[in-house]
Amino acid sequence: MPFLLERLQSPQITLADHVAAQIQRLVECRPYVARGGVHVCDFGMPAIVDFGTGLRDQERYGAALASAIAQYEPRLSDLKLEWQPSGRTLVVTGRLQQEAENHAFRFELPMQGAVA
Repeated sequence: MPFLLERLQSPQITLADHVAAQIQRLVECRPYVARGGVHVCDFGMPAIVDFGTGLRDQERYGAALASAIAQYEPRLSDLKLEWQPSGRTLVVTGRLQQEAENHAFRFELPMQGAVA
C-alpha cells in the first residue's frame, strides 16, 4: 500500500512507481555525520565513487544499497540487486505485496560515476 502522503499527492501512480521513486531518493540523498561522528541523518547512500572504482567496490556499493533498501523500503521483499554487464546500471528486483497479491518489481537504476 502506498504511504498516505503518496496517495494524497498522486492517487493514479502505482505502488511500483512509488517504491522506485523511494529507491531513487535513497541513492540521491547523502547521509550526514556531524563532528565527533554523531549521525544526524542516516537516510541515503554515499556516492558510488566513494566506494572506489573497481568491480569489488561496485559489489560493496550494491550490498550497502541492498541493506539501505531493506531498512527504508519495507514494501519490497525478496530483494535482489544485479549489475548489468556495462557496469553502469544496477537492476533492483523483488516482490511487492499489494492487498492480497504479490507483484514482481523491477527497477533499472542508472549509476552516475560507475565504471564501465
